[in-house]
Amino acid sequence: MAGSLFDRLTRGEAGTRLGEDESIRLHLLRMLIARQGSVQALPDYGLPDINDLTLSRAELLQNTCLAIKQCIERYEPRLTEVEVHHLPSAGLQSAFTMGFHIKALILDAQGGLTPWQWNLSLDGDKVRERS
Repeated sequence: MAGSLFDRLTRGEAGTRLGEDESIRLHLLRMLIARQGSVQALPDYGLPDINDLTLSRAELLQNTCLAIKQCIERYEPRLTEVEVHHLPSAGLQSAFTMGFHIKALILDAQGGLTPWQWNLSLDGDKVRERS
């Protein structure tokens, strides 16, 4: 596949092509940076505001895992059977940073399924790939 429509529009059909994996990761970065309500045509695109001070850390992590999973299932059709798990905070940059592991299957153009996974960290409005 040639990547998402957004990738083709911004890079041009004959321009630099992204691999499927890189295209998915870039789309997820864009999507997880966005906050629900910031895209007028898609009010539920992105993550909800997770700064609810009434929640315990465990509830916040559980709600964030669920929000990431639902967002991916709704807006990244190349991934199926999505699982999102919290990663321990060892090695993260601040006490407010949360780490997550996303595991899914890539659905290719021929209908085949390939395992896919990605670790990332969320810190406010920043999303970073995590090794």
